[in-house]
Amino acid sequence: MPNFALPLKALARAMAQFADPSALSPDRRNATARILRATTGYPDLVAGTGRACTLLMQQSRRIVVKTGAEGVYVAIMPELGLGAALKIDDGASRAAETAIAALLIALGALPDDGAAAKLARGPVLNTRGVLVGERRARFDAFRR
Repeated sequence: MPNFALPLKALARAMAQFADPSALSPDRRNATARILRATTGYPDLVAGTGRACTLLMQQSRRIVVKTGAEGVYVAIMPELGLGAALKIDDGASRAAETAIAALLIALGALPDDGAAAKLARGPVLNTRGVLVGERRARFDAFRR
């Protein structure tokens, strides 16, 4: 399937239109509502069992989170009227999972516990499985 280039800002704006579709035509508003009901109602069908998207959506059925290719994540937060998009330059999914979880916590879309906390502050293990550090995003990096 062809993938088209889309600026990150435009992707975030599109997710925001899902969160607050009031500016859309009635047909598009109905379509976005249907998509949101399907994704929040069946989060395990969005990304699969045990995936970060699924875990975050299972923690709160009031958000939609989806990974894309090469370190891209989007989030839809209807209660906040917000959409978000992020990309990790090197395409690392580990860093993208940490960043999206930290962003959702910082915005108040998810509590700082459960799956979100585990992803936002994930362990870093060496090749022997010994804990050698922790990955985490700076919450203040998301406040502007």
